[in-house]
Amino acid sequence: MPVNILFVCRHNAIRSQIAMILANHLGKGNVTAVSAGIEPTPVPEFIQQWAAGINKQAQPLQSTQLETLADQHFDMIITLCDKSHQAIPELASDREHIRWDFSHPDDPEQLRHLEIELAERLRLMFLAKGLIH
Repeated sequence: MPVNILFVCRHNAIRSQIAMILANHLGKGNVTAVSAGIEPTPVPEFIQQWAAGINKQAQPLQSTQLETLADQHFDMIITLCDKSHQAIPELASDREHIRWDFSHPDDPEQLRHLEIELAERLRLMFLAKGLIH
């Protein structure tokens, strides 16, 4: 049974979208990841293109309002910025809650750094939990 993970950031446009795509890719079927935002905004085209490069069969990404997922079960909630962490207490009652704080990437170099850092953290976490080998 896959581990269900919710990634949350303020806008659900870049950080949480990248984390969701990477988790689903790196989890190799042992992870089902979704993402949401407190104040969702449209996903930029360059993130759509990046996601298509990771998963050719991926549907276009859409931002999701955090409240619409309140009734769903998640084994783990990972917040990716301080603003999202502050909005989570009511969702995180009996779930594992991990707090990562990443700045919004403002240029391609920062975006690449975010991708690398998220991939490494996820890979290590999945290895430690026995989700991948």
